Amino acid sequence: MLVIKETPEGQVTHAWEPLSRFDLSKYPNRASSSIADAPVVRAAWTRSCEDELDTCKDICMKSLRGRNWSHASRGSKDAICRDKCRPAYNDCCRLRDLAETLKFPATDKAVDWLKQHHEELLAGTVVVIAGVAFVTVVVGSGGTALVLVPAVLLVSPDVPSEPQIVAVQP
Repeated sequence: MLVIKETPEGQVTHAWEPLSRFDLSKYPNRASSSIADAPVVRAAWTRSCEDELDTCKDICMKSLRGRNWSHASRGSKDAICRDKCRPAYNDCCRLRDLAETLKFPATDKAVDWLKQHHEELLAGTVVVIAGVAFVTVVVGSGGTALVLVPAVLLVSPDVPSEPQIVAVQP
């Protein structure tokens, strides 16, 4: 595992640690009633930028109804909403691309980049270093450390490999 953490003096350090020696208790967890402060937080990219854009446009179009907008055509309303919703869509796509495309051919360049950008990474981001896939995990409350865990360690034999179908009753 690759552990990246910032010292109280502001220096960012890294260490390669075997999973068997990783001590989670070294990373403090503040007392809190919030589930968000759990000692380990792992997430995956779950946003759909296109769905968010469609929702934004729908909300925008609904806000352009009434007497004050009776003079505007459907096309002009579409243009207004497209311009209003595009920045959030572009930002979502940029974050998605960042989360999906971190690939480094060499370890030293990966470590240097990760140390410089450790605060920008989303938990659950897949980072490929020299052909090995790692998943970012935030450890400790307030993001005490960023840990890159080899993706193979997150695989469970308990999860069925067959597709699962869920029945829904109206």
